Amino acid sequence: MNLSISPADDGLIPTLFVRYNRQLRALLIEQQAWFVVRDLSKLINRPVEAHLIGRLDHDQSRRERLAGSPEPELLVSESGLYALLLIYCHHPENRSLRQWLTNDVVPTLRDFSNHDVRLPRRRMQHLLGESLPVMDWQGNLWLRWRDAVGLMENHLRA
Repeated sequence: MNLSISPADDGLIPTLFVRYNRQLRALLIEQQAWFVVRDLSKLINRPVEAHLIGRLDHDQSRRERLAGSPEPELLVSESGLYALLLIYCHHPENRSLRQWLTNDVVPTLRDFSNHDVRLPRRRMQHLLGESLPVMDWQGNLWLRWRDAVGLMENHLRA
C-alpha cells in the first residue's frame, strides 16, 4: 500500500457520485480512477476488511488526504475495485454496481479531467430523485433514451 502526500494543502477534491442515496467519492490521480473504500463498504453493505485490501497488489491501494477529511482515506484503484467486487466480496448485486461504475462513474470521472469547454462532457445530474448520467454539450443536457424511459416509468409508479 502506498502512502503519498498530496501537494494540495487542503487535500485532493473528490467527485461525488450517488447510488441509492449512498455516496461514492472518486477521483483521478495520474489519469487513473481511485475510489474511497469507506464509501464502497456502504455501497455494498459490507465492510471491506484489511485482509481483503491486503490481497490486492500493492499498486491497487493507497492512502490520500481528501479535502474535508481529517485523516488520509484508504483508496482502491479501478482494477482493485473490480477485484473486490467480483472476486473477494462477490454478491449478485455487485454485477449491477460494476455496470454502473463501468458505464457511468468512470467515464464521467475521466470527462471531468477534460477542460476543453467545446467538447461534450459526461456528468451526473440529479433528476426526479435519481442520479443519472447526462451529456453536457453546448449548454444543453442530453439524457440517454433508456435512462429517460426508466426515469418516466419510475416517476409514473410513484
